[in-house]
Amino acid sequence: MKAHTSHATFVQHSRWAGLGGAVLLAAMAALLVLLAASTGAQAGTEEVGVGLVTDEATLVDMSLNWFSYQGLLRAESELGVVGTVYTSTSSADYEPNLQQCADDGNDLCISVGLLTAEAISNTAPANPGTYFAIVDVEFEDYALNLRGIWFAVEEAGYLAGTLAGLMTQSDMVGGVGGMQIPVVEAFLEPYRIAAQCANPDASVLLTYTGTFADPELGAEVAQDMMAAGADVVFAAAGPTGNGAVLTATQSGAWAIGVDVDQYVTLFLSGTVPGSDRLLSSAVKNWDNAVYATIADVVSDTFTSGTMAYGLAADGVGLAPFHDADPFVPQSVRDELDAVRQGIIDGTIDVYQPCGIYYLYLPCVVRNSSP
Repeated sequence: MKAHTSHATFVQHSRWAGLGGAVLLAAMAALLVLLAASTGAQAGTEEVGVGLVTDEATLVDMSLNWFSYQGLLRAESELGVVGTVYTSTSSADYEPNLQQCADDGNDLCISVGLLTAEAISNTAPANPGTYFAIVDVEFEDYALNLRGIWFAVEEAGYLAGTLAGLMTQSDMVGGVGGMQIPVVEAFLEPYRIAAQCANPDASVLLTYTGTFADPELGAEVAQDMMAAGADVVFAAAGPTGNGAVLTATQSGAWAIGVDVDQYVTLFLSGTVPGSDRLLSSAVKNWDNAVYATIADVVSDTFTSGTMAYGLAADGVGLAPFHDADPFVPQSVRDELDAVRQGIIDGTIDVYQPCGIYYLYLPCVVRNSSP
């Protein structure tokens, strides 16, 4: 938090001259106590300024911008911070908006998403008196005033795999990834392990499509998985995954979404066909992480570097079952609760297979190029 100094002016009036030394000292001591109390009250009510710099998507994108903004609104309500949103309409706005955020005297400037990474990397070291944070990005090296707000998606992926393994009737489940990069593998590898830990008879089909932007390819992959016997499909592949999820659910299979509660975003709160076959979504709670970061500034406990938010901090998790709720047995809910607690207390390692006799079907990597 930036320091705000309060100065008090002491005025000595002539009537003090006739007082005895002891009386004068007592009066001065009382005055100092009152001034100290006043200064403490001022410090306790000091306002913290927080700026949120969006990427070029709209503030109501129902994704990173929207949920980051919800975290800021909650901090305004519960922590009394003063928030300002700096809207970006193109990538050219990122760095000027971050600099304006610092120039405006905000204690913390938060940028949203990977597209703003270069801008905040330049702005943070140039403004050492301001804290900076970036949502859903981590760096190898950090300025001393910069935090990467990251998410332990492997924990959410493991819960998704547990759910899939418990809900499958065919003992075959599928996982669809976009590009085969670490952040996607962090969802899918624990998903595979957990499905087989929850159901030792389960086989897991994994396919990396090589793209995040091809819903038709996602639909094709889902169809292939269902043809092979999969009755649960988890997709971590952006719009490509949306195609997989829609096709799976509208074909009668179960599906599990990713990042946000896709019952709300993809199925428009139950108005799109297939919503009753969406089991859940493996979500990143961007709003909770933004709120926690602001709270660290308010409490003067902000640290730089990567801060990973997992199940223990409610940074990741499973979305509600929504329309699928009547179909999820209590035994499945109980097992999910037990697994969640095991991950939190460290008794479950999300990368540790539960045995060596499972059938593992090697993943398929598709070339999305024509």
